[in-house]
Amino acid sequence: MDNTEWAALRAKANQIANDQFSSEASDIAGLTKKQVSDVLAEAAVSKETLADLMVVVSDATKTNQQKADAIKNINGFAEVAASLIGKLA
Repeated sequence: MDNTEWAALRAKANQIANDQFSSEASDIAGLTKKQVSDVLAEAAVSKETLADLMVVVSDATKTNQQKADAIKNINGFAEVAASLIGKLA
């Protein structure tokens, strides 16, 4: 395999992982698969960061102020919060 083939394989693997994550996250969060995919693309964050943020945003035990404080104090959350909150509203 040359570098082009390896790059194509990495891109394909990433797309498969994104599709699976979007499908499973949509079931948990009540979003469509497309909405989850859009958030990943718009915010350009890792799936792990998005999942962590979804936990904070959907936590019914926290007030909106507590959620906002958590979002601004955790590295990487601010980049994706607006997109995710827009989809959940």
